[in-house]
Amino acid sequence: MRKTFACLSLAFGLAVLAGCVTGEDVTRGTATLIGRPVEEAFDRIGFPDEERQIAGRTVYTWRNREIGSYEVPTSEIVTTYVDGHPVESVLQGSRTEVYERQCQLDLVVGRGGIVERAQADGNLAGCSRYAALAPKRR
Repeated sequence: MRKTFACLSLAFGLAVLAGCVTGEDVTRGTATLIGRPVEEAFDRIGFPDEERQIAGRTVYTWRNREIGSYEVPTSEIVTTYVDGHPVESVLQGSRTEVYERQCQLDLVVGRGGIVERAQADGNLAGCSRYAALAPKRR
C-alpha cells in the first residue's frame, strides 16, 4: 500500500508540473516568433534577461528557474501485539518532495530586427509557458 501511494503521489506531482505540455507544444509555441519583429516577442513574453551580439546578430535570452518543495502524505500499516494478539494500526506522516522548473529561451535576431531562430532549453515544467504562444489545436 505504501508503494502504491508513493507511486500515485509521484505521478500526480509530475502531471501537475508538466501541465500536460509536450516538447512539441513548446517548439510550436516558440516557432510562432520566427519571422516576426522582435518587438512582438517583447510584447508577448516581456523583456529579456540578457542581450548579446554573436556573429553580427543579436541574441536575446529569457531565463526562469524555480525550485520548491511540497509535502506528500504517507501512511504505513504496522502490526503490534497486545496479549499475543495482533493489532494493526495505520501510521500517518509526510515526506518532502522537491521540484525544479527551469528554462532558457534564446531568440536570434537579424539586422532587420526579425527573429531568425528560437530555441528553448530546459524541462517541460519550466518551458511550458512558451507552449501557450501557439494557436490552440482544434
